[in-house]
Amino acid sequence: MYNYVNPYYYASPYYSVNSYYYEDPYYRQIDLGTRWEVEEGGWRGVWTRRGNSNVFDARWTRAGERPITAVLRMRLQDNFVCISRRNSSDGNDCQYAGRIEGRRVTGFNICNRGGGPWSGTIIRGQRVPDLGTRWDEEESGWRGVWTRRGNSNIFDARWTRPGATPVTAVLRMQQQDNNVRIERRNSSDGNNCDYTGRIEGRRVTGNYTCDQGGGTWSATIT
Repeated sequence: MYNYVNPYYYASPYYSVNSYYYEDPYYRQIDLGTRWEVEEGGWRGVWTRRGNSNVFDARWTRAGERPITAVLRMRLQDNFVCISRRNSSDGNDCQYAGRIEGRRVTGFNICNRGGGPWSGTIIRGQRVPDLGTRWDEEESGWRGVWTRRGNSNIFDARWTRPGATPVTAVLRMQQQDNNVRIERRNSSDGNNCDYTGRIEGRRVTGNYTCDQGGGTWSATIT
């Protein structure tokens, strides 16, 4: 089990991923915010909280490297935090321990491979909308299904319209609060596009411009 007198001490095997989904009384003591912006070993991470739970979806990036995703589960005692990182896309699961001082967190981690210091900033402002797993979209008579790749910001998209050849493409989304920008690339019809929109609840509306044409679009997030 974790040693809550000294949360930097690890004395148990890793928790299973399924155990992430129950309510933990410890996380109520400190506001965990809506996301954490983290640095560790040259990687920059964005950890996005699932609602008001102690479970976070994490994504790390570093120039020239493939992005890494994982699921995090946090446990608190006072202002100390212990974090289990599981389902890592690179297979490198970790244990983190840190101390929270206001909005800043600093500590150390131990991984299957390597470890070291890490630090982060807790964002406690407006919650960033959840990108979900699928967007059902409409634009200029076409119906699109955009399917998310795991917890990443990459979607595989397919559009259909009666009498027309289906179109496929890869989408990359960027969020700032409720606003979203989407790059559509590798379009099977050769018509690459850029979308802008605003997320309100589960609905998204906006405009797009393409190599050929453009217009308005809307989508429902599930």
